[in-house]
Amino acid sequence: AKGDLRTLFSSDDYPSSALRNEEEGTVRVQLTVGTNGRVSGCEVTQSSGSSGLDSGTCRIIRSRARYTPARDSAGNPTSDTDTGRIVWRLPED
Repeated sequence: AKGDLRTLFSSDDYPSSALRNEEEGTVRVQLTVGTNGRVSGCEVTQSSGSSGLDSGTCRIIRSRARYTPARDSAGNPTSDTDTGRIVWRLPED
């Protein structure tokens, strides 16, 4: 990725359902990156226990993450995978 995936998130992104239920947790994901550097797939490999945090993680990564495309042995852009871990903590008042 162009930078750390964690920098894509802010406290404003906290899913409202998770805020209401005071849910926190860590989401681990496996990403599929297309030849254009955009995330084309996001699979939760370890759930936070909160569906709102899990789906919010993938939604934000799909819309904001940008990668330098991987290259094959001939130098052509190719798809690739990456993994990430996002820790959600309730914002301080």
